[in-house]
Amino acid sequence: MTKASARERERARRLLAYEGAAGGSSEACATAAGRVYDQLNARLAPLLGSAGVQALFARSAKLTQTEFPRLAEAAVLESSTKLRACLEPLDPAVASETAEALFGTFLSLVTTFIGERLTLQVLRHEWPTIEEATATTENKG
Repeated sequence: MTKASARERERARRLLAYEGAAGGSSEACATAAGRVYDQLNARLAPLLGSAGVQALFARSAKLTQTEFPRLAEAAVLESSTKLRACLEPLDPAVASETAEALFGTFLSLVTTFIGERLTLQVLRHEWPTIEEATATTENKG
């Protein structure tokens, strides 16, 4: 079982914040999560194949559903629309924590398959300052 490390959860939180999840509503979080999903899918599909990316998202949802049972409904995340529908009805704080856990676990799985260096390269292509922000946070802690 691969759970998200603190570093991966922080990366996920930063991706979501960059896409607008800090808006304070579950709708803003759901929309940001949908954008992150779409961008990760677009960047990783050439490396892992669309089916591979979807399998990793499904596995991430399965691993995360013990902590966030709402993800059981989204065990097959074939689109960002389904992810948004899963997150929108939740309390904003729960929606945010759920999305962070899901994407953190996803990033951990991706890192297991393609390595830290290539994972960061993919993330930096879409979110150029992602690692700088994570490094700054780690230096403070």
